[in-house]
Amino acid sequence: MNLHVRLEAAKNALNTLIRQPVATFMTVFALAIVLALPVGLFAALNNLQQLLGHWQDQAQISLFLHQEASAAQIQNLQTLLERGTGVVSVRYVGKAAALTEFEHTAGMTAAIQTLGENPLPASFVVELNPLAQSPSSLQTLVAYWGRQPGVASAQSDLGWVARLQAILSLGQRAVWILTGLLAVGVILVMGNTIRLHIAQRRDEIDVESLVGATRAFIRRPFLYQGLFQGAVAGLLAWMIVAITVWALQGPVERLAELYGTRFHLLGLSSGQGLVLIAASALLGWLGSRLAVGRHLDHTFS
Repeated sequence: MNLHVRLEAAKNALNTLIRQPVATFMTVFALAIVLALPVGLFAALNNLQQLLGHWQDQAQISLFLHQEASAAQIQNLQTLLERGTGVVSVRYVGKAAALTEFEHTAGMTAAIQTLGENPLPASFVVELNPLAQSPSSLQTLVAYWGRQPGVASAQSDLGWVARLQAILSLGQRAVWILTGLLAVGVILVMGNTIRLHIAQRRDEIDVESLVGATRAFIRRPFLYQGLFQGAVAGLLAWMIVAITVWALQGPVERLAELYGTRFHLLGLSSGQGLVLIAASALLGWLGSRLAVGRHLDHTFS
């Protein structure tokens, strides 16, 4: 019996929304735009992190070896480096290769030839994902590598990694704050919408209360209205973000090609989209419950 009552209330709520298509569409679309803003910013941050994850060569560590480093020490060190957290690639540069690269880069072939011998040490070049660890953890890892047998010195410039992660952390916090504010906005908009529905049915609600209808019975259709409108608004917000990503995909790919790389924008996954719909439905339900609760407190007082 309880299930039948709930289904009937849901049906009545849906019919009420369908009978007012313009008002329902305006409310739902306004909520969708409000929801799409923080969701779009979250997607932008995710894409930025993905893009920065491709810049491993920018987080580069050079480990210079002692001249007398043995083959066993070099092999053990390479194994250790490859197992490091966030390590993308490890490249060994022998003395001859280092000399060739230096001559090609600096154009000092004649000056080096006057030395009569190769002054450059062998080294390992380690490329890291700048977002895999915190800057302090990266510094600790580099210091640990620098103490290994056969290593003369370690060279790195991880200051930009700290700045990068601080900027991303600031952006994430700003998005969370904006999300909280807009969630309150969604609740207020939905509450105001439900109050209008309550005003239209005030006489009906008064009659129901006089004949003994419970608070739950009166409240249920309005809660379903908020739930349905919130869910549809979440779905529309998901579509807005997807359309935006699709519209930007071409220009982003062309820009990436100009920099000699490839990049594909990411939208919301299916799981993230379902979470968005569920969260927006919950916000709609909460706004409706607050609005109906205040009216019922006045009616039954």
